Amino acid sequence: MMKKILYFSVILILLAFLLADPAHAVDASRAGLMLWFHTLVPTLLPFLILSNLLIAMDGVSYLTRFLYPVLHRLFGCSRNGCFCIASGFLCGYPVGAKLAGDLTREGRVTLEEGSYLLAFCNNASPAFLIGYCLTDSLKRPELLAPTLMIVYGAPLLLAVFLRRKRNFPDPYIEKETSRSQISFKIVDVCMMNGLESILKLGCYIILFSILARLLIQIPCPSSFVTCISAGILEMTNGIALVTADKTLPFPMQYLSVLCFLSFGGLSGAAQTESMILDSGLSFGAYLKAKLLTTALAAALLAGYLLLSSL
Repeated sequence: MMKKILYFSVILILLAFLLADPAHAVDASRAGLMLWFHTLVPTLLPFLILSNLLIAMDGVSYLTRFLYPVLHRLFGCSRNGCFCIASGFLCGYPVGAKLAGDLTREGRVTLEEGSYLLAFCNNASPAFLIGYCLTDSLKRPELLAPTLMIVYGAPLLLAVFLRRKRNFPDPYIEKETSRSQISFKIVDVCMMNGLESILKLGCYIILFSILARLLIQIPCPSSFVTCISAGILEMTNGIALVTADKTLPFPMQYLSVLCFLSFGGLSGAAQTESMILDSGLSFGAYLKAKLLTTALAAALLAGYLLLSSL
């Protein structure tokens, strides 16, 4: 009931904003659409289609043959789980969640391993971190090494803690797709699945861009509170606001950006929930894991600041 009330309230707030201030609402919607069209479609759509094909044709195990000895020793994952780990760290939100959900639904990993993978494999991409965060926003590309260690070290530390010396087996899957069955029908299904996923992401980005713009329009005595609230809602807007606020000292800006990246924002959480529907994976457990990851990232940054001066 509380969830329905929350959704209903958000819908009414969005409708009121669209009617009361259509110029800013349309501008926010346009910005979200451009972010989706220029960034997510060209970078994620090909990967979503190809990853669907790999899973459908049972090609993941062949692709991860060289990753398996290392990743299995470190994280105890199965061969299919290796693909989720590599893609989740390289391709950005919400690819890790989508693969964890797909592999669990297909029976390529157990539900237990799928939950484990979801907890640490859904992360910001290195391209977004290097290009948008460090170069365009913070304008401190020399911080690449510590940023990578903190943003990706936090989920890896969480993975080591959550593993608890478990080793996940490769589930036995009867191969239903032989060479003769591989056809354009399978390709069409994988393409439609990829298009459905990318359209969902676009809708979430537009809605949360409008919410972020509404939040920015609300008068607040502290610009830092507005920046943090926007970052919690949608990380791209939060990063832009906090790095543009020259009243904040750089360590505070840096900490805020790293926390936004580690948490992914409520927009990323909503995208994740849509990717794991009907998979049996727990969205609540995912949120707890992201909060723990954010706390670990803040602790790692505190340790880094103690050892060096920015």
